[in-house]
Amino acid sequence: MKCAGLIFDDSRHYLDHLGPFCALARCPLICCEPEIAELAARFYPDLEVREFSKLPKYTITCDTQPFLQAAFPGQSTKILWLPHGNSDKGWNSPFFDALKGETAFVYGQRMIDFMGEKGVFPKTVPIGNFRRQYFSKMIGKPEGKTFLYAPTWDESNSFWKAFPLLAKQLPADCNLWVKLHPNTIKKFAPEIEVLIGRYSQPNIEFLPDDPPIYPLLAKCSAYIGDMSSIGYDFLAFNRPMYFLNANPSLPLHGCGMAIDPSKFDFVLKNPFSDEQKRLYEYTFSPACNLKEQVDALCSL
Repeated sequence: MKCAGLIFDDSRHYLDHLGPFCALARCPLICCEPEIAELAARFYPDLEVREFSKLPKYTITCDTQPFLQAAFPGQSTKILWLPHGNSDKGWNSPFFDALKGETAFVYGQRMIDFMGEKGVFPKTVPIGNFRRQYFSKMIGKPEGKTFLYAPTWDESNSFWKAFPLLAKQLPADCNLWVKLHPNTIKKFAPEIEVLIGRYSQPNIEFLPDDPPIYPLLAKCSAYIGDMSSIGYDFLAFNRPMYFLNANPSLPLHGCGMAIDPSKFDFVLKNPFSDEQKRLYEYTFSPACNLKEQVDALCSL
């Protein structure tokens, strides 16, 4: 096996990136955890899922070389790094320094410019919005006045303060879908169950922790978020966006309206359509043939 994707732990938030990528590139995805392998087979039926035996010559991964060396001491591989989303957080992280001298798949010019600002110059291969490409046949239309609330998981999240207020103010003719990050669910499962019980009502739904995001986004009339990379995914639909913990200096937050969660009086209009289009085109290159890209890299 010359090339394969790899998820070596239970990082299920990597799956909706590596799953579609490997399916489109027609290379297998190695899953070391049975739960991740089961999810991969269920949600990406055209994906070849394999158990781990050894690292391939080329490994498509959302991790960097030091993580793979720690997990598989004594084994060597050439990594082809795949980002697991776009966001306006984490740009000061030393994580990107580990990409120096590596090959990095990037969504488009925005990520290339960022790496240049960091002084990190890997070999970059623009791949565009391959997840939207993969799910294009499954994308439907919005279902009524449906707001998707997708908070991030780290210290910049808005969930604990904002959700109770959003739930109390939700109009009867609107639906609120809550999509929590897997890391939030893993860490706070009991607390989340308490909130679900306390604010249970027909038009509020906590969504299952299923990996695919684009078929879900297509059904939403509007997006509510904070620092989650899902906001960049939602740009593809050019629909209203609202932000909690808003920071006007952030590119994404300039594409929507800052809101007070205690006043659920949003109007489903999108005065930020032009800003969303510009940021989307800067963030994502045109779609490409991933199989040809990967085959070319692995023939070097």
